[in-house]
Amino acid sequence: MISNQNWQIGIATHTGPVKQINEDDYFIQTIEDAVGNEFTIVAIADGMGGYERGDAASKMAITILEQWWDRNIKKFLKKKNCLQRLITEMNQLFNKMNKQLLQYGTKIGTTFSILMLYKGDYAICHVGDSRIYQFKGGNVGFQNFFRALSDREGMEFLKKQNTETLETDVEIVQLTEDHSWVEQQVKKGKLTKEEARNHRKRNVLTQCLGIENGINPWGQMGTYQSSDLFLLCTDGFYSMFSNDEIADTILGLEKEYTDLQTLADYLVNLANYTGTKDNITVILLRNIFNKENDNNQSHDKFNLLSFLNHKRWS
Repeated sequence: MISNQNWQIGIATHTGPVKQINEDDYFIQTIEDAVGNEFTIVAIADGMGGYERGDAASKMAITILEQWWDRNIKKFLKKKNCLQRLITEMNQLFNKMNKQLLQYGTKIGTTFSILMLYKGDYAICHVGDSRIYQFKGGNVGFQNFFRALSDREGMEFLKKQNTETLETDVEIVQLTEDHSWVEQQVKKGKLTKEEARNHRKRNVLTQCLGIENGINPWGQMGTYQSSDLFLLCTDGFYSMFSNDEIADTILGLEKEYTDLQTLADYLVNLANYTGTKDNITVILLRNIFNKENDNNQSHDKFNLLSFLNHKRWS
């Protein structure tokens, strides 16, 4: 797990008000390369309750990723174009997961979404309808984090970054594409986003792990800044709100709270209160000190807080 001072992290998961078993699972780890740059991976899986053992499916996929990480990540960090190579590797790993799930003996399925962060670049590999969002251009939470330190050096860091609170510039970007029947209808112009969110077939997937032979994982690469916030979540959360509502809620919470764990807990409770019928998992992640994008600012002098004191609920 990530436990150093370079990250803000919040993780919360809950069975929700209807289901008896939490079929969601997640994985998060970080490692340094030979020169001290951090590579971080975050994965989220939503086992499919419509099949017999959704919890077993998500757990199996996470376990396969964890085993791969322990055996292979160090050698990949030594290669050029690391993230590009890892997208290819993750595609192969997803197909391995799919085959093993198909061999389980009974039909079990899961979504699977992976976010990899390294030196200001990100890479994604994804199947299903769990989501990864990037919040860009919002500095409220980033600034409040340093102000909460009551440290002159923290304020000095903000001045050097030349950050300003420009709420109108905040942009929420859904980085993943939903592999669902309703998303296909949206692309065809037959449904609006709001109609898709409330449609009775919104849980019908066109692709996931463990149900059919042959999958085509979706991949993407991009960049991020230290003020950017990433959100990974299952449909038990995002199905209750529009993207704008999610963005407005998080922006409002970051004005009041300085740690992402409080935000993650609040978002899960909000989905429960709003009446979700599924399991809920929310992961919030911000790379406070991104060496590549922050011009190698020294960060040893900052007495930052650790926000990985998270708790799983079953």
